[in-house]
Amino acid sequence: MSDSEEKASSTSERLREEYRKHVKSQISLDLVDTITTLEQHHEQLLELCEQINLAKKQVTDSASNTKTTINTVFENFLAAVTDTVNERCKKLIEEVEKVQEEALDPLEQCSQMLEAKVREASERVEQGKRLQKHGGVLAKDTVIRFQEEAGAMTSLPEVPALCAVPSVSVEFPSDPSLIEGMHQLLADAGTVSRMGPVQITNIVEKPGALLVSWEEVDEDVSDDGIEFYLQCSTAGAVDSKTAAFHCRYKGPDYSYLLRDIYAGESYLLRVASRREGSTSLGPWSLVQSAKTTIPHFRWQQRANSGWTIADEGRLASKVNSDLEVLHSDGPLLVPGTSVLFKVACGGVGCSDEGLGLACKPISGPEQLLYQGALFLNTQGCVFLDGVSRVTWLPAIQEGVHVSFAVEKVSSIKLRVYIECQDKQVTYEWGVPDAHSGLYFVASFGEPCWRISVH
Repeated sequence: MSDSEEKASSTSERLREEYRKHVKSQISLDLVDTITTLEQHHEQLLELCEQINLAKKQVTDSASNTKTTINTVFENFLAAVTDTVNERCKKLIEEVEKVQEEALDPLEQCSQMLEAKVREASERVEQGKRLQKHGGVLAKDTVIRFQEEAGAMTSLPEVPALCAVPSVSVEFPSDPSLIEGMHQLLADAGTVSRMGPVQITNIVEKPGALLVSWEEVDEDVSDDGIEFYLQCSTAGAVDSKTAAFHCRYKGPDYSYLLRDIYAGESYLLRVASRREGSTSLGPWSLVQSAKTTIPHFRWQQRANSGWTIADEGRLASKVNSDLEVLHSDGPLLVPGTSVLFKVACGGVGCSDEGLGLACKPISGPEQLLYQGALFLNTQGCVFLDGVSRVTWLPAIQEGVHVSFAVEKVSSIKLRVYIECQDKQVTYEWGVPDAHSGLYFVASFGEPCWRISVH
């Protein structure tokens, strides 16, 4: 074999070896990808198995709990009916015995009198027969005296007629009868539902809050006269059977912003409804577990400030008489959220005191009337970018709640809803960047003001 042929053969062998390595490497990579895909598929199947097990457990547990409820309700019903029947029977018997006693008492007295008179008449008859037997030897005056005494006995005592004497009876309703009425009552008692009439449909995380929404399962049912009850457990609850629930909302709305909850803590939620005229709530919805990972709103803590901060940053109290602006601990109010101010303590208030929003930190009260600030003073006047608006809101004073809700209109425009004492105004506000958060601010001078933020 020539050198050129040997060289070509060596090159060919090397290429074949490289190809074999490439194919082997590619097969190995393909196997790794396939195994990874299968492992992911296996994990997904396990998750679905867990989900189906939870679904089966929900059906089994809810059916078991419902059967227990049915048994308990009817056992209580049966016990109550038995007690009521026995009590009513006892009362009717007592009434019969009272009528019997009241009716027999004078009849017994009359009977005793008649028996005495019967005995007396019998004795007189026997006496008369003896006189008749010895009539030839008796003195005339003896016979006359006997006749006089016998004549005095001819009057009869008065005995009541049967129609004047009680004939005790009892009357029960017959149309419908008690038994028919009870059958009808029991036939209509209870309604088994596949799902509760109202269910929680959506839970959205908010800063230190959860926006909970619910719907009625039967869409054909009218919502006239309906009232919803939202209950929330204490923080950290995991078992709905042992959790302590507290009512957080009662009203006609289909959603509620559940405020003042701890970020990172789990809460159990459930909702029920009651229609107008009903005295009891309907079945509770499925219990939902939820939590927010967004920390609650807080004021900024600053050294040498005329404000003191408490309640984990929620409560700000003015401690001196210098007019000073306090703002949030960062641009926390983002589009799609709202902030609620509660005035725990307050005074009369001046035109440069109030609450508001700002696109950047505010260093002085005069900046609340600059571009990039929305300010509601204590007298109820709204300033948008320093321009006063026509519509006034109620004055800010002790006990008042003021809320600012923000939503995005475009990349440079926000829509802001301000509500105070059930009166609301809406403004469209041009801002540098609608995606960025806003600062909420408070400007007060007198040391009587205490503002909590939620």
